[in-house]
Amino acid sequence: MTELKPFSISRILNAPRDRVFQVWSEPKHLEKWMSGPGFKNILVHGEVKVGKFYHYGQQGPDGHETWGKQVYKEIILNEKIVCIQSFSDKDAGLSRHPIAPSWPLEMLSTVFFEDAGPGKTKITTTWIPYNSDDSGNSTFDSARDGMTHGFTGMFTQLENYLASFKGD
Repeated sequence: MTELKPFSISRILNAPRDRVFQVWSEPKHLEKWMSGPGFKNILVHGEVKVGKFYHYGQQGPDGHETWGKQVYKEIILNEKIVCIQSFSDKDAGLSRHPIAPSWPLEMLSTVFFEDAGPGKTKITTTWIPYNSDDSGNSTFDSARDGMTHGFTGMFTQLENYLASFKGD
């Protein structure tokens, strides 16, 4: 297989960089916007700090539960967050993707925060399989349209949350 290219998606948000970073790095805010459209968060636990993890559960409109975990590797205030993203079970143990069992067990996720004009922030999220085999890499590579759709919905929820955000 040729060298795998990361998946990357960006969005310009109508909020200053420090506010966008805040709502991306504090669990009390993440639980209010970080999910797919129609999903609700049913568990939020952990810390967004290097060496720590954030564990969450989401419930879809049909009642199906999905669990995820982010283990933080690097955080630069208002600039970058790097973590290992994975699916998990309800006890924060690693698990396979509930629909695509060949999906990579872990993903290296990097989020960049950049000024994009007065009161605006450009966020760029990049994902690449981490310690994956050829099957996982192939599954990842074929899922780019789905990831674009999922992140677009999540960014819309983030925009809506930022529009109503009053500080804290």
